[in-house]
Amino acid sequence: MPHAGCAQAIQYPDGRRIFPGKIHIPDSELDLLSRKLALTRLPTNLAHETWAEDNGVTLELISSTLNFWRESYDWRAEEAKLNQLPQFTTPIAIDGFGTLNIHFVHSRCSSSPLSARSEGIPLLFVHGWPGSFWEVSKILPLLNEAGFHVVAPSLPGYGFSDDPGRAGFKYEQDAEVMHKVMLKLGYERYVVQGGDWGSDIVRMCGRRYPEQVQAMTMPKPEFEEEPEYTEFEKRSIKQQEHFATKEFAYYMVQNSKPRTLGFALHDSPVGMLAWMIDKLYTWSDNYPWSPTELITWTLLHYFPGPTTGFRIYREHGPEKLESIPYEKTHTGVSAFAGEMEMAPRSWAEGTANVTFWREHESGGHFAAYEKPRELADDLIEFFGTMRP
Repeated sequence: MPHAGCAQAIQYPDGRRIFPGKIHIPDSELDLLSRKLALTRLPTNLAHETWAEDNGVTLELISSTLNFWRESYDWRAEEAKLNQLPQFTTPIAIDGFGTLNIHFVHSRCSSSPLSARSEGIPLLFVHGWPGSFWEVSKILPLLNEAGFHVVAPSLPGYGFSDDPGRAGFKYEQDAEVMHKVMLKLGYERYVVQGGDWGSDIVRMCGRRYPEQVQAMTMPKPEFEEEPEYTEFEKRSIKQQEHFATKEFAYYMVQNSKPRTLGFALHDSPVGMLAWMIDKLYTWSDNYPWSPTELITWTLLHYFPGPTTGFRIYREHGPEKLESIPYEKTHTGVSAFAGEMEMAPRSWAEGTANVTFWREHESGGHFAAYEKPRELADDLIEFFGTMRP
């Protein structure tokens, strides 16, 4: 695990190796970060601008967050919170890409940390961008209490998981990584939940492996006659249109110029902060982000380096939204009103075997973090009768 201390491996008779670990960013990295923050050069001619994008990322916000970062933010305190999650790494061999060291959270509903022998339901939680394994932190105790063994990996190239370093690593390979992590933990059958890129990856898990899938985003199928939409669905369509026409430029940049953008964000912590806040503000549903949260989410990309997290955009262009086949696996959808890519139910049912659907009048793209209780209740109800 990069920037992390690992204990001795847990060795199994069948050759499996799993390493307990904790995050520890070296003091030298923190010292360099402090110097960069001290030397930050903010624009001086934006104090009264009225022409810029309406996303809340103003000079005043960045200046005040930067001052908080310099004077009050405590990475070591945040690192201690991160390390309250039980974290591990394990080598995963992927056909054509060698062996990747994969970081993951594994929290069981019993006191036994790695045994698969219990009545709990194994649940694979898959994040996307600009998220990380930290998205599971609020919902984790709720799911453990309800009887779920939760596994939340860092996707390859994110956080403390290795990047494949080669082109051609697509959903199939991400799904293979996720599946092999679950098998290493002794979970032959499991249920899955994914948001953002995670929803595409769990759909691939559903096609390649015999799991139950919860998905959150769906493309529009073809209709002989346009359905009648509810008011909730009309809002969803309007939000999709806004996202496609006003908020999609980031996708095109990260798809077409990931390395070029990466140089800027890798070197500038405040640049990474601004790029992160834009997504957290515009994709969430009036969630009250604190300066500490904004900075911690930023650093979980900045410290390991943000560029490899853009690889998945390079591998999957916008056309991927139009080429997802019908999903036969039982699929549940938690429809949050503030989700910018929330599909109407009729669209979802045209692309997947939807057996659970629930609408929420608030909550956005980061549902597990914004609305952990609501999402947990949906998962508990949907998966509660599916004991692998």
